[in-house]
Amino acid sequence: MYTDHQFKIIIDDDPSMINMLKDFISAKYGAAEVTTFTTGEEALSGIYYMPEVIVLDYHLDSINPDALNGLQILKKLKDVYPETPVIFLSAEEKPEIAVNTIKYGAYDYIVKNENAFHRLEIILTNILTHGVLKKNLGTQKFFNRLLAVLLLAVAIGFIILKLSK
Repeated sequence: MYTDHQFKIIIDDDPSMINMLKDFISAKYGAAEVTTFTTGEEALSGIYYMPEVIVLDYHLDSINPDALNGLQILKKLKDVYPETPVIFLSAEEKPEIAVNTIKYGAYDYIVKNENAFHRLEIILTNILTHGVLKKNLGTQKFFNRLLAVLLLAVAIGFIILKLSK
């Protein structure tokens, strides 16, 4: 149903959360190629291709106390990859933080709790399905234009044939 190579990025400073997310995504979306980063700065310098989806934590300072937070990373990611959906998955429950992430371009904000992985699955499926539909629409537009050009060529040929008689 989905493309062969779905590039997904996980940015979280908690190694156990990274492993759980990677295992979850690999189990649900077998063709996914998942790349992980423990800091936003590492991700900004290490993403070499257009990711299909980014899952980002808000607090990224457990390894480096001076690390940028998820909102700061989101702003930088959106400068480079404005079309890539970024899903926040964070333990931060403050509504103003969730609102700010959406304001600055996050696709959605999920609080880490017992429903988080279920919500993540729904959101990822929606994003991936939307991507497939978008690609199919592009293909359909191409073939519609090709058909219009062919019909126009046939019509012109028919008119030239009628005029030449």
